[in-house]
Amino acid sequence: MNLYLRAIYKLNMHKTLDLKRYAEQISVMDIDTVKIKEAILKHKAKKVAIQIPEGLKMQALKISDEIEKLGVSTLIIADPCFGACDIPDHGMKQLGCDLIVHLAHSQFIKNTEIPVVYVEYRSLDNPSSILSKNVSRLSGIKNIGLVTTVQYIDYLPELKTILEKNDIKTFIGKPKLATYSGQILGCDQSAAKDVEDNVDAFLYVGTGLFHPLGIARATDKTVFCLDVEKKEIYTIDGEYQKYLVRTEMRKIKFHEAKKVGILVTTKTGQMNKNVFEIKSEIEKMGKRAYIISMNFVAPDKILGMKLDVLVNTACPRIEEDLVFPIPQINWDSVRKSL
Repeated sequence: MNLYLRAIYKLNMHKTLDLKRYAEQISVMDIDTVKIKEAILKHKAKKVAIQIPEGLKMQALKISDEIEKLGVSTLIIADPCFGACDIPDHGMKQLGCDLIVHLAHSQFIKNTEIPVVYVEYRSLDNPSSILSKNVSRLSGIKNIGLVTTVQYIDYLPELKTILEKNDIKTFIGKPKLATYSGQILGCDQSAAKDVEDNVDAFLYVGTGLFHPLGIARATDKTVFCLDVEKKEIYTIDGEYQKYLVRTEMRKIKFHEAKKVGILVTTKTGQMNKNVFEIKSEIEKMGKRAYIISMNFVAPDKILGMKLDVLVNTACPRIEEDLVFPIPQINWDSVRKSL
């Protein structure tokens, strides 16, 4: 498998596994066609682009059929979708679309070239029984912060009740960018930051390590995962320590580097508009910096460029999930070390 395909595979894997399970549970009739119809009428849309996460693409044709019953023509966006920030509004406008229907995530971008209606999905896997069976894993914790992604957000009140019945005071913070209390995104752990001074640890409800590692980075607190796939609760302390070691090694590589590539994406919700200021800041350190722009960030696109290190200004999960031929580090990690 070449670098490009391997990067896509790795970047999508934990979301794909989770969403494939949703796809098996969700029928096309579960789609909120009322919300979609209201958006079509409001914006007088005639041509609708459908954006579907990887794990739901097995339902793409049926979803298209269902939406076309509302009296519009549809276009299926086949590019990988990495979240609510990944809205291809410019390209869809060029193709003549009047509206984008974005499935599975809550609203993130408000100012787009054409309207976007976010149609959320909720998991049918209630994690409450997992918590009840494994709550002893939280022994010794008096105050805990409860966080999750949009798929499990409706279960937070029930989970809070279980925790407090077990004498664990529970805090659910308010986010700055995300939609719901207790909701976190890859680039927004503010729901955790909001309550970090009140808690001893955090309990993340979901799958994978990306989001809980983000919480640990943002708060430097112990993070427990209530894993809905493994049906158990475990701490990520070991993984977090490995991450800290990797980050320190990347910082060393950055400070040793003479030629630095600055990765920037043109995707609306992931674009860092301060790249020229970042370039100036890096060059003040005596390095030569080059801004490397692309829409879909992929390792194969920099092959042949003789750079020493890459600084990522796009989605933060790129640092861990994409395999580049040279070391890479997130700009936030660099900035904190200056």
